Amino acid sequence: MEMFQGQTQQQTRVMSAQMRESLSILSMPAGDLAEHIARIATANPAISWLRGPRMPGRAVDFDAAAALAADRPSLIAHVTGQIDLAFPDAADRAAALVFAQGLEPTGWLGPPLDQIAAEARISGAQAEAILTRLQGFEPTGIFARSLGECLALQAREAGVLTWELEALLANLPLLAEGRHRELAELCDCEPADIPQIARQLRAFDPKPGQAYAFDPEPVFPPDLVARRVNGGWQVALHRSAAFAISVRPDRLPEGTRDPAARSFRRKALAEARALAQALERRNATLLRTAAVLVARQAAFLDQGPGALVPLTLEDVAGEMDLHPSTISRATAGRMIDTPIGALPLRAFFSRALPGAGDGAVSQDRARAFVRRVIAEESPEAPLSDDAIVTLARKADLLLARRTVAKYRLVLGIAGSFERRRKAQAPAGFDMAALAR
Repeated sequence: MEMFQGQTQQQTRVMSAQMRESLSILSMPAGDLAEHIARIATANPAISWLRGPRMPGRAVDFDAAAALAADRPSLIAHVTGQIDLAFPDAADRAAALVFAQGLEPTGWLGPPLDQIAAEARISGAQAEAILTRLQGFEPTGIFARSLGECLALQAREAGVLTWELEALLANLPLLAEGRHRELAELCDCEPADIPQIARQLRAFDPKPGQAYAFDPEPVFPPDLVARRVNGGWQVALHRSAAFAISVRPDRLPEGTRDPAARSFRRKALAEARALAQALERRNATLLRTAAVLVARQAAFLDQGPGALVPLTLEDVAGEMDLHPSTISRATAGRMIDTPIGALPLRAFFSRALPGAGDGAVSQDRARAFVRRVIAEESPEAPLSDDAIVTLARKADLLLARRTVAKYRLVLGIAGSFERRRKAQAPAGFDMAALAR
């Protein structure tokens, strides 16, 4: 066997430490970035930390120190984290966030359901379906609309929601007034049984939200603000997310003969300038990314999720001449305050489906179509999945039957047989009670 030794040339891209730090700063949430800057500024006298300027938009007073010092986790942060996991569909997630904004410190839902449905631009049936999913969140009992519903949710989870207890919870004012005889008639039991039934309620928490810190605004306010100005859209960094520092060479010793002092000055200035540049790049990238998203999805902000057009990370990256991973870092966990509420930047993305016409359509538009035609169907003659496929084709949407079925499951909509059976059930017939 003969061995040969030779030279070859290979071109590789090596990420510098400064570039890695810049990407790390881009992906940091506002709270983490504030801690990061404070930690560096403490050790580097050349860094003067400036608070971001006040940006246009709805003012949100945010006390970072108070938030960090809170001894309890935030109810809003706890709920929005569960919403991100439970609602993969962008339209449903945006609607669920409207529900979260209506939470009271007790964990109960404050505004009436029809008001929330109007704010979220969804039908009453859609609002009911989303609320049902939200009421499955932890801690059990949040998103209840009354004390009775809050306790019933906890009793159902504990497996003790009997007919008698459910009837008692539906008539709590009678219990408060001591009208046990009337309650007994409703519960189909003896008046002497009422205190024993009511005793079970002591095991439940009537205000589950109070285990968490509460702030009507998000603990971490939106990073960006989008507003209509003179017929167009204007995007700006929220004042709490506009981080900037100034480099102060005058705070460092100059002209010293001590090599250690000269080395410290050189390294401190280099670190301060690198951090200043990284923050400038972060702010610029966030603004540019949000501007592209708002410009491409302006109809979404005006008309709702059904107007979303296909848009991917690669599309935005190509327009900005950046790598898709950079766009992913810039949008992950970011919120933008809009006239229709605070939305995650990821809500502006939508995958494409083939259209029957010249172009593609977004998955969100397809889901919105399925949701709309089912909401408009005749209850006595609900549409089958095949019928929805036919209607979609007439609307220039190419959907397979299995795709329609998948969208129904995501939207929490039963099949046509279940919908027909529910519509034909006698008045006052409780399908849920039958299932129990």
